[in-house]
Amino acid sequence: MSANECPKHTAFINACSTFSNGHTVKHLAAKFGLNSQMLCNKLDVSKTHKLFVEELLLLTKATYDPVTGKMDTGLVDGMLRELNLTSVPLPEAEQNKAPTSLTDRMLEISSATGELSACTLQINATNRVNRRTKEQVVKRAQCAVRELVMLMSEVEGKFQAVPVLSCAVDALGSMPLPGLS
Repeated sequence: MSANECPKHTAFINACSTFSNGHTVKHLAAKFGLNSQMLCNKLDVSKTHKLFVEELLLLTKATYDPVTGKMDTGLVDGMLRELNLTSVPLPEAEQNKAPTSLTDRMLEISSATGELSACTLQINATNRVNRRTKEQVVKRAQCAVRELVMLMSEVEGKFQAVPVLSCAVDALGSMPLPGLS
């Protein structure tokens, strides 16, 4: 191994740093019985301690906010970015919440993409990206993708609810009707 190697897993390293800066690690460690200093060491990439998958899952679950129904998935997202993947909450996770109308869902998608456009214009104007801007872009893009997945799931669910009726409408729409064609 060379001493001049570039650090590997930069997305996960950034996720660990952002996570530890955004949360009181002592409180999270207490939720699942881990030594808070050990947890700080595991989130600090300059230390030799490494975060285990089980700990990553427990940490993510420990950030769950019952008021908003959301949790900080930054560590999982950073890990998946290392594999050129992204995460989106499954539609089943949203079933406990009040149903969102398709219009509201589309407005959320439009809002997220509008904010992404504003960030892109800012990046083009300054010709540089700082950590805050990067995190903002990633957060809004993940929100837009999540809302798109939820929209697809809801539309698919509506189709599956009445497949015979929707197939009949599709058939009637594509068939020439005598006297009307």
